[in-house]
Amino acid sequence: MACDRRTFLGAAAAATFAPALVRAQEQPLRIVVPFSAGSGTDVTARVLGDAIVKSSGRTVIVDNKPGAGTVLGSVDVARSRPDGNTVLYTTGGYTTSAVLIKKLPFDPVADLLPITRLALSSGFALLVGEKSPYRSLAEFVAAAKARPGQLSFGSSGVGNTTHVMGVFFGKGVGVDLLHVPFKGSPTNDLLAGTVDCAFLAPSTAGSQIRAGRLRALGISGGRRSALLPEVATFAEQGFTVEDIPAWSGLLGPGKMAPDAVHALHDTIVKAARTPALIAYMRDNGDEPDLMPPEPFRAYVTAEIGRYRRLLPPLDIQIG
Repeated sequence: MACDRRTFLGAAAAATFAPALVRAQEQPLRIVVPFSAGSGTDVTARVLGDAIVKSSGRTVIVDNKPGAGTVLGSVDVARSRPDGNTVLYTTGGYTTSAVLIKKLPFDPVADLLPITRLALSSGFALLVGEKSPYRSLAEFVAAAKARPGQLSFGSSGVGNTTHVMGVFFGKGVGVDLLHVPFKGSPTNDLLAGTVDCAFLAPSTAGSQIRAGRLRALGISGGRRSALLPEVATFAEQGFTVEDIPAWSGLLGPGKMAPDAVHALHDTIVKAARTPALIAYMRDNGDEPDLMPPEPFRAYVTAEIGRYRRLLPPLDIQIG
């Protein structure tokens, strides 16, 4: 049978690459988490790692590299060998940081390659404390308009998504809120009444909400949270607010070969379909998504482009 030159070269390349791919899959997979040990993202990474071990037999090491607004972990992976043995497990904040941090030591589009968008979750809930006088979103907005710059919102730090979401909310509904940044979660200060509100993921405040110590007035995004199905979205309540889509996903070094990318995607998908991981994600308000490499890459690029349009006029300064 005749074999043209293109077919021959393609087969030769595949034959050359295949042993390297097999060797890579025999090596431990290092999942770099740019957040502290014990954080929600860290715990999910460890549950995912356990699922990979059980479904594929591959050893997994979760390596926490927090710091500099997730930059340290991202740079670690961007500079790693593109052999399929190192990935970054990160969240939607990756795309806002790509715009807000002015002197990134890597290119967020070229130097990290999206592999799998693991999960999606609902947006940020506007939360107030149990002693807050505001019982509805309309009441809160009316009070904020009557007292410009006096009602405050707490965040986990300047440039954090909990900060950006508060700024998006203020711009969308036409109010001026006072930003109070903290080094960690603002939950305790919200409970104490130090700040008037905060914009947090439902999964991080669920126990306080169920106990009645926090009250959710609304939620960002296009759908209600599975954890707070009774809480209407901002849009349902008549307010148009830009959202920060809550997703989690895995990215690898920018020069990973396509075959290595897809092999790793297949490993992640196999693990993500295990009942234990599905149950864990849904218990925490996440819905398994498993977006493949090419559409995930287009999504990340589009989100960075969106934030490059939206964020500069807000004058959020980091550092």
